[in-house]
Amino acid sequence: MPTPRAMILAAGHGTRLGPLGQDRPKPMLPVGGRPLVEHAFSLLKKAGIEDVILNSFTLADALESHVGDGARFGVRASWSRETGQILGTGGGVRHARWFFGERTCVVMNGKIVTTAELSAALAFHRERRAGVTLVLRPDPEAGRWGGFTLDPDGRVRSMLGVRTDGSASQVPATHMFTGISLLEPEFLDLLPEGPHCLVREGFRPWFLRGGAFFGHVLPDDAYWWDHSTPSRYLQGNLNLFSPAVRACLAGELAYHPTRSGVIAAPGADLPDSVSVSGGLVLGEGSSVAPGMHLENVVVWKNCRIDAPVANAVVTPAGVVPVDLADPGARTGPALTKN
Repeated sequence: MPTPRAMILAAGHGTRLGPLGQDRPKPMLPVGGRPLVEHAFSLLKKAGIEDVILNSFTLADALESHVGDGARFGVRASWSRETGQILGTGGGVRHARWFFGERTCVVMNGKIVTTAELSAALAFHRERRAGVTLVLRPDPEAGRWGGFTLDPDGRVRSMLGVRTDGSASQVPATHMFTGISLLEPEFLDLLPEGPHCLVREGFRPWFLRGGAFFGHVLPDDAYWWDHSTPSRYLQGNLNLFSPAVRACLAGELAYHPTRSGVIAAPGADLPDSVSVSGGLVLGEGSSVAPGMHLENVVVWKNCRIDAPVANAVVTPAGVVPVDLADPGARTGPALTKN
């Protein structure tokens, strides 16, 4: 069976990120001192997938110049640049249809970090001869957002509150979509041209027509997080210090060898006199003045801190305060200079 190819959805506007999304696309946001797109590459390579296409639109030059042909990340990267208008998740996949040929396509959102094993999802997908398999996660709040319910064998029983026959589901949704899907050519060929949503205008019609549609559920010990708002972004960096996540990512992130709660990328300067509570992530070439106290802070590449900071992201444009008690915040606050 031919090796699957993958697509990283990387064209979004990033408007919910507020000031964090003003000068870089979401996949370039550093998480643990490493751009999200590099986390995606590592996940795919663990499953033996090295041929990857990325779509681009918002701030496309920054992403394309960083990734290039993908060689320095151990992948072969191709590009599907969207011009004139953004095509959405479904339109973006359709626009890149040429890349997949007759191979299975793994599509993943470029704003997530997960320790999921894609090889397990692919085995599940093949065993059931699925046309579409969604990687799902259990969520007690799934009913609020129109999630999914599954049969015992993993077949999708309902989605977005509707059963296969179009009637309303009487069973509350139990699972949410992670932004990772496994798609076969016969499904890809049904996607319409032009801007559209992959879930509502791709998966939903496939489900209603009785296509082979399954959900692979992440195991309880798998980590998953999206970084779509300032608060989710900061919290996603702090999550990296939980023992379970650290155990999975220790070989990929620069956890400080002697100071707990600190990730320091190459070239970062952290004097011994700096005190840290919560978590601290220092990007490449960043620095902190002696004697500072930092609490729950992410510092981007080549930025310097000369004053105490708490619950914030330090960017080249200034300090972005973040309310961690509001993980659903839609926009970030105005910048303040450090």
